[in-house]
Amino acid sequence: MNIFKKIILIATLVMSASVFAHSGAHGQINAAKAIQIAQTSAKMLTFKAHGMSVGKIKKSWENVKKSQFEIVKKNPANYVVKATNNKAEEVLFFTISKAGEVIDVKDGASYKQGHGHAH
Repeated sequence: MNIFKKIILIATLVMSASVFAHSGAHGQINAAKAIQIAQTSAKMLTFKAHGMSVGKIKKSWENVKKSQFEIVKKNPANYVVKATNNKAEEVLFFTISKAGEVIDVKDGASYKQGHGHAH
């Protein structure tokens, strides 16, 4: 069982390097890719905080379906993806650059306070 846990940890670290790293000259992502990155990031944040505002999140985020992620804001620099975890009754907002970098992840209350309005 320890070997299995180590394999999962290594796989997570490899994924985190690609998702949380700056993408540089790989071109711009589209909305579907931003949602995919947000979903992968949510799963990774169940293991470790990765320096995001939200910190480490509940394990139930691993099971949140793609349909529960939606683009709520798009501008020339980034996408904001809203994710809803019905089981935990939580909402997260992922700010993802057009290069595919996860800039920040905030809980619903923090995101609303920071922008002065609800989404």
